[in-house]
Amino acid sequence: MGVPVWAGGAQTVNDNDAETIGAAMEDLRKAVERQLGIDELAGLDIVDPEVTRFSTDIPETLDEAERDRLLEEIARLEPWLQGPFPVGGDLIISGAWRNDLRWQNLKPHVPDIEGKRVLDVGSNAGYDPFMFKLLGAADVLACEPFGFIKQMEFLESIYHTGIRPRKMGWQDLDPQEHGTFDLVHCHGVLYHEMHPVALLQRLRSMLSVDGTLLLGSMMLASAELSEYARYVPGSYYGDPTWWWVPGRLAMRWMLDSVGLQVDQFFGLSDGPPGEFPTVNGYFRARLSEPAPAVTRVDPLPGK
Repeated sequence: MGVPVWAGGAQTVNDNDAETIGAAMEDLRKAVERQLGIDELAGLDIVDPEVTRFSTDIPETLDEAERDRLLEEIARLEPWLQGPFPVGGDLIISGAWRNDLRWQNLKPHVPDIEGKRVLDVGSNAGYDPFMFKLLGAADVLACEPFGFIKQMEFLESIYHTGIRPRKMGWQDLDPQEHGTFDLVHCHGVLYHEMHPVALLQRLRSMLSVDGTLLLGSMMLASAELSEYARYVPGSYYGDPTWWWVPGRLAMRWMLDSVGLQVDQFFGLSDGPPGEFPTVNGYFRARLSEPAPAVTRVDPLPGK
């Protein structure tokens, strides 16, 4: 088997890189298989001329050798959760999630980011960062601490959008080092965190004075439990990284308490199946004064 080369000759993967990437993705494959019962999620089966094309650099046609190389790389980077991603010719990675459907609800609520700075926290394969760049952002910092960043780097080697993939979690964000951002977007991260309020405080610290936070999260579906947060260590959806699932009112209170005034709640949809019903939803918020009694949370050990 030859050494796989990413599209357009942008990057060559040597044997050492391939081994490292393979080991990183194997753990993710096991986690996805536990949750979804499958481990092959590329889903190269979408036929949609309207699928978002993130770049004019995507080749319209592929010769057989290049197509085979792309297929080999896509398979090696399984599991693909995000999508759809066109990668050239008739190849479109659909993934397990249809992020384009989420964006139908999200896009009307994204502020004007033409020429502005955007921070995306928990980027996975990069669908959201690529969309923000497509909407005109001058700078997009895309933070992903897990092996999915290899998927984002692969796609960027095709798209050449200029997004900045970084293998880092929210704990590593520092306004002194990275600056502040006109838009901070974080989706699907909070319920995976042992320290959800610390996460919100860190996101707040990365906002510019007139900046906007778009926070998407899983929440309790029950209106009767809206003011509560449920602690579910390793028990929901077969995922050991689920910790807190807040109700909608509890989430709003947390945001208000750390100094993020909620302007809008939108995009409500059903959450994944599990031992209790959940919903997905987005909050749009801006800077305000934190509650007087709020304790400052310093960077966690390892920062």
